[in-house]
Amino acid sequence: MLLDSVAPMGEPIVPGSIGAKIVAEEERLFGQVSARVALGEEEADDRPSVGSSDIDRDLLSLRDQISEARAEDLPPLIEQMTRLAALKGRLGGGKSLPVDINSPYFAHLRLKEGGKRRDVLIGKRGFIDRTSNVQIVDWRNAPVSRIYYRFEEGDDYEEEFGGKAVDGVVEVRRNVSISKGLLRRVGAPQGTYLKDARGGWVQAVGQLAPVLHGGMGKAARPVAAKGGSKGTLGVHHGVARADKALPEIAALIDKEQFELITHPQSGIVVIQGGAGSGKTTVALHRVAFLNFEDGRRFRAQNMLFVVPSLALSRYVGGVLPSLGVTGVPVVTYTSWARSTRMRCLPDSPTKYNEDPPEQVSRIKKHPALLTILEKVCEKQAVTIGGELAGLVRATAAEPQVIAEWNRHAHRPLMPRLSALASWVRKSDLDANVRVSLEGLVKRWRKRADDCVLDWAELMTDRTALAEGFEGWDVTGREIDRTVSWVRRQLARAQAAPVDDEGKPILSSDGTPLGPDEDDPGGRFDDEDDPLLLRLVQLKRGGLVQPSGDELIWEHVAIDEAQDRSAIEVKVLVEAVRAPGNDPNKRSVTIAGDTAQRLVFDNNFSGWEALLAQTGQPAIVRPLRLSYRSTAEVMLLAREILGPELAPDDPLAARPGEPVELHEFGDLGEAVAFLSDALRNLMAREPTASCALITRHPEQADAYFEGLRRAEIPALRRIRRDEFNFQPGIDVTDVTQVKGLEFDYVVMADVNAASYPDAPWARHLLHIGVTRAAHQLWIVSTGEVSSLIPQVLRDGGRMTVG
Repeated sequence: MLLDSVAPMGEPIVPGSIGAKIVAEEERLFGQVSARVALGEEEADDRPSVGSSDIDRDLLSLRDQISEARAEDLPPLIEQMTRLAALKGRLGGGKSLPVDINSPYFAHLRLKEGGKRRDVLIGKRGFIDRTSNVQIVDWRNAPVSRIYYRFEEGDDYEEEFGGKAVDGVVEVRRNVSISKGLLRRVGAPQGTYLKDARGGWVQAVGQLAPVLHGGMGKAARPVAAKGGSKGTLGVHHGVARADKALPEIAALIDKEQFELITHPQSGIVVIQGGAGSGKTTVALHRVAFLNFEDGRRFRAQNMLFVVPSLALSRYVGGVLPSLGVTGVPVVTYTSWARSTRMRCLPDSPTKYNEDPPEQVSRIKKHPALLTILEKVCEKQAVTIGGELAGLVRATAAEPQVIAEWNRHAHRPLMPRLSALASWVRKSDLDANVRVSLEGLVKRWRKRADDCVLDWAELMTDRTALAEGFEGWDVTGREIDRTVSWVRRQLARAQAAPVDDEGKPILSSDGTPLGPDEDDPGGRFDDEDDPLLLRLVQLKRGGLVQPSGDELIWEHVAIDEAQDRSAIEVKVLVEAVRAPGNDPNKRSVTIAGDTAQRLVFDNNFSGWEALLAQTGQPAIVRPLRLSYRSTAEVMLLAREILGPELAPDDPLAARPGEPVELHEFGDLGEAVAFLSDALRNLMAREPTASCALITRHPEQADAYFEGLRRAEIPALRRIRRDEFNFQPGIDVTDVTQVKGLEFDYVVMADVNAASYPDAPWARHLLHIGVTRAAHQLWIVSTGEVSSLIPQVLRDGGRMTVG
């Protein structure tokens, strides 16, 4: 029988117990709020107005009955109220609803201040009607919402509201899930309570979130798991679990995350967090907070959210509207850089090389190029100044011209030349001198604005590159390889091959052969776009288009920034408006994890070095809790990284299922075993998401074909950014899953050949295993990778000891 067709077998709530009291309180409160919300924006009192509908009268009557009913009498009243509220919402009656009736709030506080108690609800939109005793506050702005994020149940608090100090006690702090107008879940320190398919309430088992406490002398160690059965994938097994029924995402924001989200508008905030710690969540909520706090400055179209993959772009693009922000561009860095470069340099090539040499990519991403590019511009300014001095030497105009050129020395080259041209036109200089100056300035305005030529000259100048990279970890051989490659890029693209008569040469299927796709002639590399954009910024003073319009943003959020180069980050940061021309007032959010590197040619060595290279002061804040993976998964991930790559402080995580290692002689044996396990999983948990992750695409192809022949349901082969975030089994390689998560993960072919003892392999395997939210299997079809801890290789199951 399918899991979804039976009632969750959690612990029954005993009448009169703490759990029963909590559920009754929340149902009563939900009923009162729903009745009031359904009435619309107009004030409602105990006397329906003349002409009001029968539904309004019934809602008011039910509201009063719910407020006075005994706990055992609440369910039928709540059910009737829910039906009426839904009907009222559909009919409308010309009244707008103050909040979303399907999900009006996600958290509940009961505060005791000066001997008085009040219930405060936290939602996505505020609505207060004191007559009906309904107070819903917006999580982004209301001062009282800070109490929810900063204090726990039972805490004393002291906050300042409207310039007045207020102190009290948090008597109740709960999160709730309300979906489609139904209260489905209540989370409290005393337990998590779920409504089953029959409308009854049960207490879930398991732990929802990690907790940081009691850690002294209890450092986690991997140990062999005792007891339990090996070889069953899935944690539901018909049991209602707290960690499989999550509340509204904003209800899970902890104190550290809330402080980052509500950080003052100015400055760069770097969010360092391990896998599943909520980095992307914080960045998303920060965008929503800024938009709400200052909607004029941080309009949706004036912000930019940069992600590493199209799959993550689709995910983020769906989350932001749910936070009340629509229209924020969510882009991959590659697509943004390409489109921006083409807008700023419309006459430059539009084709790209798919796979440039690794040495060339490393050189083009190197942080030393930031200084080298600046020197290119400085050298041109010196050359122009020398030509100006030579042109007016020994004339009456010499001191005026030189003074005017130097007066604008602080400006970028193009605005500096424009200012000089304007001054020359308006000056009373000798006609011959003026004409000569106008010609010189015109010539240099054209040359100085040719950023593609600057790039070409620099990247083929071995001497300039060698000087610029002196003292860095770059060899002469790498420079030579880069110069040779760029010269090939600058060559004319090869034409399609023809025979001696000039006729196209045909392929075996009779179609004409095209140009050699591996020929780099006439093509850019993706790594060239940041260089060209940085030159545009240095020359024009920003990402200025030929029309004179500047591409500029008020806030930029960069996710997985550890895989971006210093030049890429610098271009994005400089594309953010600096109020009052003060770079320290730029508003930027950078999220990433030094342990989750997927790109290894970008010369990243840590946040401190990256920020120093980009010349931007920033606040680096760590996140210490893992909300995705279990303690067992996070311990394995830390063991895989090893002491040199693992962060100093481990992430705290909730307990879960042991990690299992399954060893087989070949792929066929592994597929046969996984076929049974995955088929049973989808039968028990049809709404589960599972990923089978390999090191290489070819390995994923082989597993997919084997599982397809076994007729595994909901099976998908994900090659590149094709995730649809639907239940089922995605078969893919590890380079595709960055930033994503799945209920269950099977890491396939974790063999010594696929994951040797090398830093890149440690990072990739770490990324793969930390995609698992609830359970992780390791599968090998040969010699097990030495990155897997010995205790797991010996016993086949590993837990936290």
